[in-house]
Amino acid sequence: MRNGQLIVAAAIVVATVGVGATIASRVTAQTRVDPATGAPIGATRPPVVTRVPPATTVPPRRGGRVDWQGAVGGLRQSGGASDTLGANLDKGEVDATRVPILLPNDAKLTAGARIYSFGDYYTITADAPGAGISLSGTTAIIPLPASKPLKIDPVGPEGLTVQRTVDGQLASFIRYGVLYTVEIRCEKAGDLRCADDNYVLGLVGKTTTVVLGAAARAEAGLGG
Repeated sequence: MRNGQLIVAAAIVVATVGVGATIASRVTAQTRVDPATGAPIGATRPPVVTRVPPATTVPPRRGGRVDWQGAVGGLRQSGGASDTLGANLDKGEVDATRVPILLPNDAKLTAGARIYSFGDYYTITADAPGAGISLSGTTAIIPLPASKPLKIDPVGPEGLTVQRTVDGQLASFIRYGVLYTVEIRCEKAGDLRCADDNYVLGLVGKTTTVVLGAAARAEAGLGG
């Protein structure tokens, strides 16, 4: 090889993409030769290896199946209470809700209630003297926290559970294939409504009025 001639060394770069798939590209590196000794001057640039981690697939949101036959039966049992109590809620939000809405049979509590709909999930907030009430329903499957599992007692077919929160009590149960929650939060630590689960269980007992908006009626086959 002539003195001063450039020696071109070819290197193969292999990049891993996903599982079992490879992409190969050719990269060149240049080395100058010492005219006196013929030895290469400087180190040859090493091949560059690019690794691409496997793509992470986000699992789709899973949802339960609503028992629309049971919900329609609950609507009929609610009778006029459905129209009376549901009239206090924003109609647009009610119509956008694709699950049966459950309300407590308490006109004073629902008089100033506010509903926020996210399609297959809704939440309702209401004010009581010295306390706040929250009601929600969803078909989404929500795993229980592994670090602090709830104590679930098989009370009736609805799988009722009650949990003490920082400032109140929260109860959850299944009806019509929907997960419902009823929560009370008290402003004062000594409020008896939050001291035990009697008040929240009383709320659960009267949260039986079914309201179906346009989207839910369409899902149930009743028309919009």
